[in-house]
Amino acid sequence: MGASWSGKGSWFSSTSPAKEGKTTTNGQYQKQPRLDPRRLASQFVYTRKGSMYFDEDGDIAHEFYEEVKVENSQTTTMRRKLGNLRPQGTVYYPNPRLHVDFPIPMYSPIEK
Repeated sequence: MGASWSGKGSWFSSTSPAKEGKTTTNGQYQKQPRLDPRRLASQFVYTRKGSMYFDEDGDIAHEFYEEVKVENSQTTTMRRKLGNLRPQGTVYYPNPRLHVDFPIPMYSPIEK
């Protein structure tokens, strides 16, 4: 299913081919196997992008509305407020979550 990494050195080898002296028959250096980025990825997610906004008072909500008085009338309407809002930014999870796209099977032994 994948390439065989046996006999090609360590995954985390810090030595270069020039230091090891590995050459081919025509005198060129052999390429070291590259690190697979999937091996370096973590299956845990610690943060997410916030979906709420802060207004100028420091209140936080998904959306803000303000009351607007209709001219020549006693009625008021609600208008959605779009200005002077800043995004919440990065939100840290209290407990790490598993990443949705990480291909690791979950295993729990069945006890009888």
